[in-house]
Amino acid sequence: MPRQLNDQATASLVRRIEQLDELKVPLWGKMNATQMLAHCSTALKLAFGDVPSKVVFPPWKATLSRLIFLDMLPFPKNLPTAAELHPQKKMKASADFLAEREELIRQLNRMNAAGPDQAFAPHPLFRNLNRAQYGKLIYKHLDHHLRQFGV
Repeated sequence: MPRQLNDQATASLVRRIEQLDELKVPLWGKMNATQMLAHCSTALKLAFGDVPSKVVFPPWKATLSRLIFLDMLPFPKNLPTAAELHPQKKMKASADFLAEREELIRQLNRMNAAGPDQAFAPHPLFRNLNRAQYGKLIYKHLDHHLRQFGV
């Protein structure tokens, strides 16, 4: 797994996103493919501060969580998600699979183009992340959900 989000890793993720079928049944979880695409693009928008979020972990717990989830373990299946990213709660997902797919690709390219000095909004669980940390988180998150749908 890439340790950073770069042009090569982004191109690989885009190819996998383009392979996703709207009717594909997930191997685990409750989201359909369109909801998953919206969930992932909303996570990217959250990073840039386009989606408001609330930090819920104290600093010590955020540091421990970053260490575990960014550096040590893969994302577990059926992990609860932040309300801002939950398709049935606050997040707005369209019913248009192709529009959601294009939006995710656009947001992914936006993250890839972000420079090392890009300022990011605090993550609800991991708090303050730099470009390398957010890139790694985004790669792991997308990889997790693409595997959820077999791509």
